[in-house]
Amino acid sequence: MQKTITLDTKMFQDIMKVKEEFDAIVESIELMFNNEFMESYSKAKQEIENREFVDWNKL
Repeated sequence: MQKTITLDTKMFQDIMKVKEEFDAIVESIELMFNNEFMESYSKAKQEIENREFVDWNKL
């Protein structure tokens, strides 16, 4: 037996927001387990800390 539910626009928007936040969390977890990405991320973070980049205004 099928049941029908009714959502107002605000409820639907809230559900979609939660879904988007959940998707972002899942993507972050997937990236954390990707060794190639994490090595690249760590390298980029270190380069920024060492100021090993070109100033945008000098380009």
